[in-house]
Amino acid sequence: MKIHTFNKLAEKKTYPFYKNIKSANFGLVHLINLMGPDVTYVETGVFKGDSLCHIVQRCKGIKMAIGIDQYKAYTDDFESRKDATYDQISVDRAKWVCINNILASGSKDKMQIIEEHTSVAVDNFEDNSIDFLFLDSYCSAKDVEEELERWYNKVKINGYFAGHDWPYEGVHRSVTEFRLKYDIQSPLSVMGAEWVWLKEQNI
Repeated sequence: MKIHTFNKLAEKKTYPFYKNIKSANFGLVHLINLMGPDVTYVETGVFKGDSLCHIVQRCKGIKMAIGIDQYKAYTDDFESRKDATYDQISVDRAKWVCINNILASGSKDKMQIIEEHTSVAVDNFEDNSIDFLFLDSYCSAKDVEEELERWYNKVKINGYFAGHDWPYEGVHRSVTEFRLKYDIQSPLSVMGAEWVWLKEQNI
């Protein structure tokens, strides 16, 4: 498992991420800021790191932000575009951009990237250890189902369990079925493409 840290790398001039997209992750930023200090934030499916850097810049209470991405070629079944297959050259470029984005975030010392598939990276976390989890690594309905199962207990009681791509049928159906399966009563909120609820108990 490759874990990249950035405290020994030279910082770049700070760049404000999502400067012109005021609504991007707005609801998530609000919830994280309500949690207070010492928040552990984990995001799967980092790609270029724009979302990760945006969250860290706007949530000063984050103690550590950990991004997870295997950076391997893949096809996104949720995308309707014909070019939804990302070859290794494209993925390597995204990884390079992500590293440079982190160095330009102004918060490189409290960020890590785990370069591994989530099914392996999840073992790096104890149950009830994550304050806020944001899932965005799935590329099919089957991926969503597996991610929900493998990550749920990693979030602390009274932490937030969240994800992206709600408009896709394979996402909102899988999330809804997961909640029904485990009789999760905590209210589900949907903000644009993001979904989230407060975790009240383990499954």
